[in-house]
Amino acid sequence: MKILVIGSGGREHALAWKLAASPRQPQVFCAPGNAGTVGVAVNVPIAAGDLEGLRDFALREGIDLTVVGPDDTLAAGCVDLFEAAGLRIFGPCREAARLESSKIFAKDFMVRHGIPTAAAGRFEDAGAALAFLDRARLPVVVKADGLALGKGVVIAHTRAEAEGAVRSMMEQRVFGAAGSRVLIEEFLEGVECSIHALIDGERALLFPVAKDHKRAGDGDTGLNTGGMGTISPPPQATPELLERVRREVIEPFLRGVREEGIRFKGMLFPGLMLTADGPRVLEFNCRFGDPETQV
Repeated sequence: MKILVIGSGGREHALAWKLAASPRQPQVFCAPGNAGTVGVAVNVPIAAGDLEGLRDFALREGIDLTVVGPDDTLAAGCVDLFEAAGLRIFGPCREAARLESSKIFAKDFMVRHGIPTAAAGRFEDAGAALAFLDRARLPVVVKADGLALGKGVVIAHTRAEAEGAVRSMMEQRVFGAAGSRVLIEEFLEGVECSIHALIDGERALLFPVAKDHKRAGDGDTGLNTGGMGTISPPPQATPELLERVRREVIEPFLRGVREEGIRFKGMLFPGLMLTADGPRVLEFNCRFGDPETQV
């Protein structure tokens, strides 16, 4: 059996390492891979964004299964391209990946299907966003709509910080087109964590809860990153919590994608805030987490 893992991070190393340890003894390839994957897989010098090159390699090499790591590779339609070529691939199609690649699309989906989440305003114009800040209760959370490598979220404790975040995203375009639209959300207090759910479109298998540490600086300071480290399970991960997440988040998600005709298969990775009123969804991710997959 031949397996291709797409990506170059610690997540991809963890996936390749675990797959290589299977009793089926698959031959594992990583594209492009990294120094760590050399010991468990064959690195292939094809970028994760070169979808046609990846497809052609999979066809030429006779790859039996491809596993996609990066969010932008999914958002670009890698799964659609592979499936059109008759290749087996793990991950959601481009339409389903919008639940991660557009925070506004995801927020509206949550609202439509009663999935608990923070209240938010949606803005395509910087002036309207700034006017909203004049009446917003601080702190607020400013989020770029598109993919921004885990850095497109700013917790603003003052009006000046919130305005700076809006202007940097919408006017200065520090995240490019990803910041052309923004969400401004209420700030939720609690413990942040995440869960993975393996989904075949009809059913979900829940993985253990993990808690990552996003801030770049010591003492939980600085800007958010994609994740500086993670633990699993955190102390809050009780059986009661898992059941509540299944009932209030995962099951409504499954009903929602069925009702809207969204073909979702792969890994759903909701970011959660455990508030005094229960779990609230901060965002949907449509792939394995990094660094969560490592732990």
